Amino acid sequence: MITEFGEERQRRLILDYFGGDARLRLLRRTPTFGSPVFVVDFDRGARHFRTLGSFGSSIQVTEQSSMDLLYPARLVFHYERLMSLAFAMCPQAITGLLLGVGGAAMWRFMRAYLPDCAPTLVDADEAIAAIARRWFYLTQPVIVEPAHQFVATTTERFDVVLVDLYNSSGPAESNELFWSRCLDVLNPSGCLANNWADFSVNPVVRPMADALEAAARARGFIPIYVTRRGFRDNLVQYVPTASGITAEAMTEVHARFVQERRPPDRGRGILENCIVTTRFPIE
Repeated sequence: MITEFGEERQRRLILDYFGGDARLRLLRRTPTFGSPVFVVDFDRGARHFRTLGSFGSSIQVTEQSSMDLLYPARLVFHYERLMSLAFAMCPQAITGLLLGVGGAAMWRFMRAYLPDCAPTLVDADEAIAAIARRWFYLTQPVIVEPAHQFVATTTERFDVVLVDLYNSSGPAESNELFWSRCLDVLNPSGCLANNWADFSVNPVVRPMADALEAAARARGFIPIYVTRRGFRDNLVQYVPTASGITAEAMTEVHARFVQERRPPDRGRGILENCIVTTRFPIE
C-alpha cells in the first residue's frame, strides 16, 4: 500500500514534473511493476497529453508512455517512431507481437496506420493492462503472462516482434536464451526490435544488448542500432531477417514506410540526426 505520506510526496513530485496545472487521474501500485504508477493529463501549449508514468528507486518520475489526446494514434516519443520502422523491415507485416503493453501507444498506431497487421499483446501485469483499457483506449484483450514464458511456449509466429519490457529498476532482465526464443517466433523475413532506455548510463543495458546481438549473429543476422546523436535518447536495436535490410538501407526503408503508410507528419524526424550502426554505439 502507498502510505499517506508517501502518496502526498508522490503527488507533489508529479505536479512539479508536469506542471501545477496537470491533472492526476490515477496513482497506485501494481503487483508486478515494483513501484507506484500514475496517469496524468497535462498541456503543452495547444496540445493535450495523457502520460503513464512511474517512480524509480530514487523517487524519480519516469514517463513510460504518452498519448496525444487530440491525435491518439500519433506516437509521441521518438523511440516509438523508431520502433515502428520494424514494420517496414519485412516484406509484408501481417502479424505483430507486442511484448510490453504500457500505455498501448504502439497498439493505437497499428490500428490507425497498419490495420492489416493483427497485433498480439503480452504483459506480465494485469494492472497495467487494466490501466491501458481505462485510460489509453485499449480495447483488445491482453495475454497476461511473463514475456519469457510466452515466447517459450507459444506455437504462433509473427512478422514483427517489438520488445519494450521495463519495471521500476529499468529494463527487465534478459539473456541470450530469451532473445533466441524471440527470434524463434519470428516468421522468415521478419524483424525484431527492442527499446533500450538510458543505454549510455545504465550498466545493465550493454550485456543484454550484447546477448541479443549474439543470438542474432549466431543465426547469421546483423543487428542494426539507431539512436540520436549525443546519446540523449533511447537506443533501438533491430534484428531484420529479410535480405537487403542493412544499416545503409535504413533511409530507403524509412522513405518506403512513409510512402506506403503515411504516418503523422510524414514520419519527419525519425532518422534525422541519428546514428545508424551495426555495433553498440558506445565502446
